Amino acid sequence: MLQRFAYFDGALIERVFQPAADTVSHHFGFDRLRIAGFCLDASSIGWILSQAGSLSEAVARWQAGAGLLRVLLLMLGLLALGSLRLAFQRVGAVRGMSPLRVTMLPHRGVLLALLCWRLLTLGGFANVADLAALSFALCALYLGACAAPPPRCLSRKAGEGRMLRQPG
Repeated sequence: MLQRFAYFDGALIERVFQPAADTVSHHFGFDRLRIAGFCLDASSIGWILSQAGSLSEAVARWQAGAGLLRVLLLMLGLLALGSLRLAFQRVGAVRGMSPLRVTMLPHRGVLLALLCWRLLTLGGFANVADLAALSFALCALYLGACAAPPPRCLSRKAGEGRMLRQPG
């Protein structure tokens, strides 16, 4: 089962996310991990919005236990997204295949399953915000798994070429 998912996962990276990351990098100058960081920020906002309704309802009804549970769940989600951002920063300088491609395979599988489940049970603002949070987190994981592009060559004159490093 994991081998089949790895094939599907590799196809998503190579056919969807790697070309998208290369296109955005080429046109706007952002590297893949900066785009992934933006997706993590958007995911954090979606996560906060998905928990805000239940948290405010628990506070309005003076349910301390439910409110504390929602605050802990909110903080756990934000901590996980922050940890993912830290992992992206640590592998930022790696050229070639990203080490996150292999290590984050189970995480991408779980997020894909959660995304499919959320699509089946869609309804209400909190679920839509949760769907957005899952979608952006999944995009961040896939963009983090993409390979960094090789340095671009600016000119080639009589056998000499100046190499330009990618921004980032």
